[in-house]
Amino acid sequence: LAILLVLGCSLAFSGADISRKLLASSMRPFPLLFGLAAGMTPFFVVWHLRGGGGLPGAEYWLPGLSTTILNVGANLAFIVAVQRSPLSLTIPMLSLTPVFTTLLAMPMLGEVPEPRQWLGIAVVVAGAFWLNLGSGAITFGNVWRTFVREPGSRLMVAVALLWSLAMPLDKMAVAAAGPSFHGVVLNVGVALALLVLAVFGGRLREVGDLRYRPGLLLFGILVSVAALALQLMAIRVVWVGFVETMKRGLGSFLALIWGRLIFDEPLEPRRFVAVALMAAGVALILL
Repeated sequence: LAILLVLGCSLAFSGADISRKLLASSMRPFPLLFGLAAGMTPFFVVWHLRGGGGLPGAEYWLPGLSTTILNVGANLAFIVAVQRSPLSLTIPMLSLTPVFTTLLAMPMLGEVPEPRQWLGIAVVVAGAFWLNLGSGAITFGNVWRTFVREPGSRLMVAVALLWSLAMPLDKMAVAAAGPSFHGVVLNVGVALALLVLAVFGGRLREVGDLRYRPGLLLFGILVSVAALALQLMAIRVVWVGFVETMKRGLGSFLALIWGRLIFDEPLEPRRFVAVALMAAGVALILL
């Protein structure tokens, strides 16, 4: 069941990444994120009410509200990153989240991987960096120059760090309140925070962008609901570093495919080798 939850979460997040990339071409970051968060909220409200409703104890609110704030910043940065650089060079940088998440989960949750699992995580990250290299030799200098050259890639590393910090907090929040209530708080919190920022920034009229591509927006809402719901259920039963490694390994491969088929981004054989390396790292963790 844990494997199925993580695989379903990974596939749904890939669809969510694609929908956000497509929507970002016709609407600005604020209305896009606001539309997704507001659209997802009713699904989690219904889920929570069908489960009996009710409010959690006081131990929920610190991790619950903290991860909400982190998600506001991470989602805004995500949209900007995929606008600035190709999907195949930005999404794979999120493969750094297994390392960040695992390191943060050790003091926060007491989840310590075995040596073999650490090796698998390191292999996944190595593949992610190779994926972002240019055509030159594989050296630290080339890695750094490519990283500096792609503004979206640099920003996506910051996104990875924010989401990695949010994941252990999500696990604490789900343990205190359940996945449905936490899903409500996450989406309501993100929507309200964006609304406040828009009012004080004089950007409220940007909400009008939501009239563009309503069908695609609905698709984005549905796959995002599935992705978040499956992730919140998965982190209840497995260590958070495993969820992130599986999610980003599969997501990196699918980013190559979607980038080529939908956005006509170049598809180099070297990138498939890098993705295969990440797959091998995932296998080490699962063995």
